[in-house]
Amino acid sequence: MNNSANELEPTIDEYQLIWENTHDAIFILRNDGAIIQANPALTDILGWQLGEVEGEARPPFFMEDFTVEDHQKQLDILRSGRSIANYETQRKHKNGTVKDVLASYRAINKGDLLAVAMYKDITDEKLAKHKLGVAEFCYRALVEHSPDAILVQNEEKLSFANPAAIQLLGAESLHQVIGKSIHDFIEPDDKRQFMEVFHDFEMVKTEPMIEQLVRFDGVKIWVEIIAIPITYDGEVVIQAIIRDITVRKYYEEQLTYMATHDPMTGVVNRSSFIVALDKAIEQANESEETFAVLYIDLDKFKNINDTLGHGVGDELLIQFAKRIGNKIRDRDIVGRVGGDEFLLLLRNIEKGKIKVIVNRMLENSNEPYLIRGNKIHSTSSIGIAMYPIDGKDSAKLIHNADQALYRAKEKRNHFEFYSE
Repeated sequence: MNNSANELEPTIDEYQLIWENTHDAIFILRNDGAIIQANPALTDILGWQLGEVEGEARPPFFMEDFTVEDHQKQLDILRSGRSIANYETQRKHKNGTVKDVLASYRAINKGDLLAVAMYKDITDEKLAKHKLGVAEFCYRALVEHSPDAILVQNEEKLSFANPAAIQLLGAESLHQVIGKSIHDFIEPDDKRQFMEVFHDFEMVKTEPMIEQLVRFDGVKIWVEIIAIPITYDGEVVIQAIIRDITVRKYYEEQLTYMATHDPMTGVVNRSSFIVALDKAIEQANESEETFAVLYIDLDKFKNINDTLGHGVGDELLIQFAKRIGNKIRDRDIVGRVGGDEFLLLLRNIEKGKIKVIVNRMLENSNEPYLIRGNKIHSTSSIGIAMYPIDGKDSAKLIHNADQALYRAKEKRNHFEFYSE
């Protein structure tokens, strides 16, 4: 992404401002459908406080005609990895009134996290549409003033663009857009796949597309495209509704990152490590490969915390995690269990090679750390469990690696393979 695009990426503080001040309700769903986190807009739109809906597998704002079976079907779609985007529905306000909302669910499926949901209050918009009716003049007025970009493509060329579309594409006038094609703005790497989907009318009716566009000014943005085929006098044209989701996409990625990574060291957290380990086991069953799980612990870490303070201890953990990450391959994964304990997954590796890697890791950890003017010498101990001989599931492998670590710490600055 070019410099202009990088400037669009929000900082953590900006993400927090968006979370707290956006008009759209954003909440995170657990795998059973229960809400575990929500922004203030949920209360603004539906009246419910987080504490009143948190942990409820079926939130109280669902309408009575949205049955338990309907809810389960929706959850199953998300569990399959498919997102549900931009559908109009109704939700019950705490005071008993009914709210029209535009609902979107983005599937995550990371550990116990199922999806990020967004509700946009369209009650006033629905009322306005009802009053305006379906007259062509009113429809054009809505299109012209829509905050979403609306384009019409006829025979591979754009024949209409509303003001929002002109602005979204970075054009200076409608004349600059007319005659172009939507394909002209798609990121080159995604162009072929987009064209295949865009011409499949059955697909464009049902499935929104997330694409990266390159504007006239060269800035790259992420958009959600809903393409609707319309037949008029036997001729099919495509009406595309495009929404800029650049900020939302970075925000969702940040939420996912925060939910799957250790906030201090940046390595994956325990739940994400177990998900990766389960996947490695599944793949190893098919390929008959071996791999190793390493349980790593800093020696005498408590003494450092007690004598130099938790700030120094935290920085030591950060630097230690970086040292581990710098010495592993792209396919390997390091995670923090908690405190000064880490897990490491070494994929497709034999026992002899592990000894070389672990010795190198121990030598690397022996190098002194310079933290806030302190020269700290800290060693580590490592317990190793091999798949499949030391366990065929994640719980057994981690347990046995922990047992091996227990023996290794008796000597310190040492490693041990699991043994019965």
